[in-house]
Amino acid sequence: MKRAVNIRIESKQAEQTQTQQAKGELYEKNGAYYLRYAEPDGEMGQTTATVKWDETHIKVIRHGDVQSDLTFRSGVRTTGGFTLPQGRLEMEMYTHGIDRKLNEGLGSLAWSYDMYTGGAHVGRIRLRLMIEEDRSE
Repeated sequence: MKRAVNIRIESKQAEQTQTQQAKGELYEKNGAYYLRYAEPDGEMGQTTATVKWDETHIKVIRHGDVQSDLTFRSGVRTTGGFTLPQGRLEMEMYTHGIDRKLNEGLGSLAWSYDMYTGGAHVGRIRLRLMIEEDRSE
């Protein structure tokens, strides 16, 4: 069963914090939760993001003007990348931790990771998704 949700996306890199709002849908399938929404960042054009998570990992998949496939596992270095009009950018992420404060997919999902491209450290990023039921309908 899909549920309409409101999402607050908080990202922090270095001293820069960005907060965005989105509306999306949340559903459970085969023991994992899926959160799908239109990417609110105008630089991403017409892009749909899907965040999938279970007890072991988080996966962020984007389709549309920007395509990406990033996987996060606590304490593990994973690979992924972005496909932009200019080409594909390969990257690695080392996930420091995943914090789940969720009840049936609603609540807070947060993780922090170091990002590397071409072996060079790009920065440490902290993401938090606040997911609540959309009661406006």
